[in-house]
Amino acid sequence: MRPRITAVAAFIAATAATACVRSAESATNDADSAAVPVVAHTIAISTRAWSTTTSGIVYANTTVDVAFEVPGKVINAGPDEGRPVRAGELIASLDPAAYRFAVEQASAQSERAAADRDRNRPLLAAGSISAADMDHLESGARQSAAAADLAKKQLADTRLTAPIAGIIARRAIEVGATVAPGQPVYTIVDLDPVRVRVGVPEGDVGHITEGATAIVRIPALDTSFSGRVSLIGVSADPATRSYMVEISVPNSTRRLRAGMIAEATITTKATSSAILVPATAVRHDGSMNGSTIVYVLDRDAARAHARRVMTGAARGDSLEIVSGLSVSDRVVVAGQQRLHDGSPVTVLGARAQSNDLTGSAKP
Repeated sequence: MRPRITAVAAFIAATAATACVRSAESATNDADSAAVPVVAHTIAISTRAWSTTTSGIVYANTTVDVAFEVPGKVINAGPDEGRPVRAGELIASLDPAAYRFAVEQASAQSERAAADRDRNRPLLAAGSISAADMDHLESGARQSAAAADLAKKQLADTRLTAPIAGIIARRAIEVGATVAPGQPVYTIVDLDPVRVRVGVPEGDVGHITEGATAIVRIPALDTSFSGRVSLIGVSADPATRSYMVEISVPNSTRRLRAGMIAEATITTKATSSAILVPATAVRHDGSMNGSTIVYVLDRDAARAHARRVMTGAARGDSLEIVSGLSVSDRVVVAGQQRLHDGSPVTVLGARAQSNDLTGSAKP
């Protein structure tokens, strides 16, 4: 009797376990069949003005190192660093005493040589002096006059004037110091306009033309400035394979300073088309090896299927989709957190992504 009782008990236990499994499977199927409420967009092509964004550095429009052409002792050192100067303004001077004496001496020699030449001209006509001697007197008079002019120039060179209007960026001179000719004592920069040099990738440089508009943002100032492309490089940087593009930016307030980091967005009259989706629609799914995916509704809008996509540039709150989507695909933009591939869905609302010159989606 004992073996028979054991067999009956085993049968009863197996039957109960099978019932539990079937009950669990039924619960799971019920959960899977529950439609997830979602919101969807119908994809369309978005058209906008072509643009590219890149970074660079602010440069002065002109930078000039200023130096004396003659040696001497400094008796006047004018503006400090950061001060504006006008073109032709006196900014420093040397002791002129020695140069004044040189002018007087050279002028006296020039006058004496000219007088000797003039006194002997009548003798040449009378044959009392040879032509060679007269040529020697003429040459001496010209040399003396040139020496006098040189002395006058050297005297004038003891006064240093600004060759351009701008800002004193560097001052390396003090009263009482002795300077050598050609030794830079001032650096003057012209900061209106400034030049912003950026590196543009090879794939973008062909779209850019001189005169194209640009918006230059300066992170240090948290401000943007308008400018225009003034120069496009003709050879690529060997290291970065990018082309130098120069943007001229008006700077009457002189807020822009040489050396600042800049972010420039260059826009042309050409247009570009792309598929855009709200950034919230794009997810990184671990079950697909960390791929970037979106959920796309099937033809009947009954289920959502995960689709791998490749994203491009960000445009406001949207992302450009380079591959993986087609026009008229319906993409889930809300509620996708509860989805998995093949989930049943209920579409609460459908919003169409329409053509937009700014590249952003309209409800």
